[in-house]
Amino acid sequence: MKLCLIKINAMKILNKSILLLLFLIPCVLISQEDLVDKIKGSWKLYEIHYEYKDTTYIMKENDHGRFIFTDENYALMYNPRMQQRKPFKDLSKPENEEIINAFRSLVFNTGSYSIEDNIISTTADIAKVPGFEGGQQYYRMKLVDDALELVMYDETYPNGKKPEWYKKLKIKFRLKRE
Repeated sequence: MKLCLIKINAMKILNKSILLLLFLIPCVLISQEDLVDKIKGSWKLYEIHYEYKDTTYIMKENDHGRFIFTDENYALMYNPRMQQRKPFKDLSKPENEEIINAFRSLVFNTGSYSIEDNIISTTADIAKVPGFEGGQQYYRMKLVDDALELVMYDETYPNGKKPEWYKKLKIKFRLKRE
């Protein structure tokens, strides 16, 4: 008799657990869709934190940068030092050193993205660095009203390798909705 009661109680617990899961799964799926809807649009970059284990460098001199999200795609462009870029002496005939400095003063890529568990995963289809197309970046996301914080903590090259900075550096982007 006791064995029968234990089996019945176990079945009740199992049934309640299954019902709870069936209720929660759609909520999780809806919340991910809601996150996509909430980040869609243009976001102005106003601060970058380069976070190493023992030091954080904060760049915020000028707010040069933007992240844009659509339903499935993203585009980002920013000045990693958040400083005013030096204009070419002759706009139609830049010198080699000016071109190199201009190239170093911008980061950009665009492609597709997905969100799962507040992690944005991007896959580049166009990138500043030739050969990064197909590469992926991973950002932890924190969204509060019209403020978005993205922390890039991982990057994977198309060949599966990791950059030299992997596990040594995190880059925090602080953005405001435009």
